[in-house]
Amino acid sequence: MKNNSWCWSGIALGLALALAGCSHEGADWKSATAADTSEAYQQFLTQHPNSANAVQAHTRIDQLQEQRDWQAATSADTRDAYQQFLTAHPDSTFAQEARIRIENFAQSGGTAVAGTAAAAASGSSSKTPASASAPAPSMATGGYANTASQQQYVQLGAFSSQAHAQWQWKRLSTRYSKELGALTPRYVPASGPRKLVRLQVGVASRAQATALCGKLRAHAQSCVPVKSG
Repeated sequence: MKNNSWCWSGIALGLALALAGCSHEGADWKSATAADTSEAYQQFLTQHPNSANAVQAHTRIDQLQEQRDWQAATSADTRDAYQQFLTAHPDSTFAQEARIRIENFAQSGGTAVAGTAAAAASGSSSKTPASASAPAPSMATGGYANTASQQQYVQLGAFSSQAHAQWQWKRLSTRYSKELGALTPRYVPASGPRKLVRLQVGVASRAQATALCGKLRAHAQSCVPVKSG
């Protein structure tokens, strides 16, 4: 009987310790999810490496790192920053947006050269009448004229299909109705191995393109002035 008593006592003690361990682990996991930081999840993994929540903790650490890297890329807002993000996170939920922004930079690569050449040409010709300059902003369209003779555009993105580009335009023109509502989109197939369709809108001048993009970028919306064509 005495041996049986010791046996049952040992089993009871083991169960109590197991329950206490589970309770402690549960509390630590609750604390980690409440903090929702890489450090909190890492601390949980250090304390409970074999926990049933270990996989979820690792997944959340990866997600948080991806979000930090994306924020860093968008803060830098350079082609190299987005390329570095894609190298580190090729399957990220932000990967398509990163590729779109890289495409925007590629499309705008010749814009500065074209603008410089145009300025030099206008400066060297004293016979060019003042009326030949870019049309003035249209007050009816919020300062962004959209005429048949325009030569300047802004690119709002590059998408996998025209249908996707059209859907995006509907979303953007609704969200930024003050800036885009009076403008007309155009869809330009991109050359290269990736079959992309560029979403662009026309404005009257380079200055207006820069102003428009400044307003949209203030809302973290991709926007790049591009030359006509």
